[in-house]
Amino acid sequence: MPRLNRDVMNMAAPVTVARASMTVLDRLQDFKPEIQIMGAAAVFLELAEHLGIPAQEAFSATKNLINGDDGKRVEFRAITAYLNGELA
Repeated sequence: MPRLNRDVMNMAAPVTVARASMTVLDRLQDFKPEIQIMGAAAVFLELAEHLGIPAQEAFSATKNLINGDDGKRVEFRAITAYLNGELA
C-alpha cells in the first residue's frame, strides 16, 4: 500500500488538484448523471481505503482546499462552469 503524506496532501496546490479533477470529469461525461456520481464516489472511497486515509479526512481537506478566504477558489469555479456547460 502506498504511504500517503498528509502534509503534502494538505498543502496541495489548488491548480494541480483542479487539473486532476478535470481529468476525472472529462472521462465521466460519457456516462449518465446517476452513474457519474456513483462512479466518482466509488473511486473516492476506494482510493481513500487504498491510501489508508479515512474518507472523511480526505473530504474535509478537499473542502478546505476548494474554499479559499473569499469563497470558492477560481480553479474550482472553473470546474463548476465545466459542469454547467458539459455535464448539464
